[in-house]
Amino acid sequence: MIGIDRNTGRTLTGWEQMISRVQQVMTTRIGGREKRRGFGSRVPETLGRNMSDQQLILAQSYAIDAFYNPVNGISDFQPTRCIASRHDS
Repeated sequence: MIGIDRNTGRTLTGWEQMISRVQQVMTTRIGGREKRRGFGSRVPETLGRNMSDQQLILAQSYAIDAFYNPVNGISDFQPTRCIASRHDS
């Protein structure tokens, strides 16, 4: 699949294109697009919350769920694991 980089406008193919697609899905909340209401994930809901163990599990499950949503267009990739972790910042 061929795509366009959101920031630079250059053509993306292969793994770079896949990373771009996943980043776009994970940073867009469901309902955030006017014409594609089902596009996105619930991951943005977890941002800015206290990262308890429960929130980390929710973030992981929301991320995996996004791969199985056909509207997102990333179902050609099947995740084998998803790890959410805490950082200092």
